[in-house]
Amino acid sequence: MKLTVLASGSKGNASLLEFKEKKYLIDCGITYRQLKLRLEQQSKSIDGLSGIFITHEHRDHSSGLRVLLNNHQVPIYLSEGTYKGLDKRYTGPIDETLIHYLREEETYGFGEFKLIPFNTYHDAIEPMGFKFIEGETSFVYITDTGYFPLRKYDLIKNATAYMVESNYESELLLESERPWILKRRILDDQGHLSNEDSANMMTEIIGENTKFIILAHLSEDCNMPIVARETYDICFKTKNHVLEQYQLIIAKQHISLNEIII
Repeated sequence: MKLTVLASGSKGNASLLEFKEKKYLIDCGITYRQLKLRLEQQSKSIDGLSGIFITHEHRDHSSGLRVLLNNHQVPIYLSEGTYKGLDKRYTGPIDETLIHYLREEETYGFGEFKLIPFNTYHDAIEPMGFKFIEGETSFVYITDTGYFPLRKYDLIKNATAYMVESNYESELLLESERPWILKRRILDDQGHLSNEDSANMMTEIIGENTKFIILAHLSEDCNMPIVARETYDICFKTKNHVLEQYQLIIAKQHISLNEIII
């Protein structure tokens, strides 16, 4: 399993996940031009795409669908709520034979791998995260969620790699010039995970198989990579974990990451 994070943040999200001969996008919130450019920078191509997984309908996760689908008629995997919430200005008319609904915590076979979608908690209609399983290797993608319930930790425990939201540092958010209504939205249980919330959750779900922790969706205004890393380090030490045992990688908004072999 190979992961290439192309963009992560409030201005657009997209990642390429590859399994042997097949490749899939997770979210499509950047332009087709940028998608092709960032793939080319990593010596990859959008040609031969096998499908797209969409976490939720917000523009920064779906705005590139229209042009992509004009050029590549590929299956789309998402919740029914997400499909109903998609803004047709950004998707255009979609051939409904391409749409495949996913249900929470059902297991889907894709040949080379299995998929288990799960609900996240965000101000969207039916947002989802994804767990991909290939043999003994697993990858959990969980972003845009205000919290994640303890009762569901077992579902995502001990994955080989995590791409997990670490959106804001609380103090930076509260002291920012953003309007209070926006601050409340971000802080809400249907908003986003702070650095501390993200790190504390990870200390409970990592295991002996875990190798990679990729921090996603960092706010450009209310977070910084060095702050996110420091918060993670403090939280891990508090819970008697050693952060250096894992490869902590911070996803970027405007620059793709090099391929990660999970």
